Amino acid sequence: MGREQACTCRCGRRSTTARDLESSTRRRCAWYLSHNLDQIDAEARLLLGHLFAQAPELATAAELARRFVSLLSGTDIAELDEWITQAANSELKSLANGIARDIDAVRAAITTFWTTSPVEGQISRIKAIKRQMYGRASYPLLRRRVLLAA
Repeated sequence: MGREQACTCRCGRRSTTARDLESSTRRRCAWYLSHNLDQIDAEARLLLGHLFAQAPELATAAELARRFVSLLSGTDIAELDEWITQAANSELKSLANGIARDIDAVRAAITTFWTTSPVEGQISRIKAIKRQMYGRASYPLLRRRVLLAA
């Protein structure tokens, strides 16, 4: 693929310049990279083809990111070590190093179905009550209000 390639820019008109390809936002490109190619439209695949032609390491990083997402939704931790090894030799080196540092927590996240969502909800509720009462009341009143709100 050359720099001149047909695409549709954000305004909806048909264009063939690489400049219009560059008008795609980083967020949109990241969204495209995180999804399977069969889940996005033809124009987005065209954009990704152009990006991959310009930066082949981006294709590798996108594939590793998709594999990591599938690892988190599965239960197979054996593939995690292989993923870390491959990611350590790519653009995702920093992520791989961070995961390797906390490997036990990542393995637990893959193999267990426990979630801290209910606890996070309670923490948010308590913080909201605390913000409402900031500077107005003492600890015993805050404690009473939290207990009565439960």
